[in-house]
Amino acid sequence: MSSKSINNLGIIIAAGGSGKRYGSGNKLFEMLDSKPLFVHAVLNFYGCCPDSNLVFAGPASELDRFRSILAEYLPGNRIIFAPGGNSRGQSVKNGLAMFGNNVEYVAVHDAARPLASAQLLVKCLETAVRYGGAVPAKPVTDTIKKTDDSGKIIETVDRSALWRVETPQIFPLAGLKAAYQLAEENGMEFTDDAGVMEYAGFPAHIVHNPDNNLKITYSEDIGLLEYIKSHR
Repeated sequence: MSSKSINNLGIIIAAGGSGKRYGSGNKLFEMLDSKPLFVHAVLNFYGCCPDSNLVFAGPASELDRFRSILAEYLPGNRIIFAPGGNSRGQSVKNGLAMFGNNVEYVAVHDAARPLASAQLLVKCLETAVRYGGAVPAKPVTDTIKKTDDSGKIIETVDRSALWRVETPQIFPLAGLKAAYQLAEENGMEFTDDAGVMEYAGFPAHIVHNPDNNLKITYSEDIGLLEYIKSHR
């Protein structure tokens, strides 16, 4: 399987969420290598699926701005824009509704991760086809402590089976739709798609990703990202 256009693959670039930890302004409009941050996430996967299978899901109040900026870097693109909300989950759920019957697998990627490659996407898709779901991740290397409410350490957690998960996460479209519907009916919210799928009883396998896939969360992350880009 190559990184050429994959007709049965849909991709959601998820730009929902409040971004409260970042500070003022929308972090996705911060500039990196003369392009807004979110544009990198789109360009990295652009061409991996038909334009009509690529969905950008973000807050309705800023969707026109996202669309206008993308038109500057990808003139004539046919990317679909889906209005979401303040939660990532709602944006993803709305994005899923945009796909037609030709889409079998869906990759959901955080717009705030500008370093993920098309090669990683393909590797995750191969794993999803084989096992039913795929999540890129890195093993936890720090010592992990559990505390009580006062901050007192009560346990050292075994890290041997712990992973820090990333995106793109890939699952069958039908299963992901069903999982989000179940979560909504039961009033459950999750921070990633693997959590939703796990809750609904669907499988997912880890794909070890040794490459940097930094997610911009805090304002100081921009400086770190610029350093990483300049030394690649």
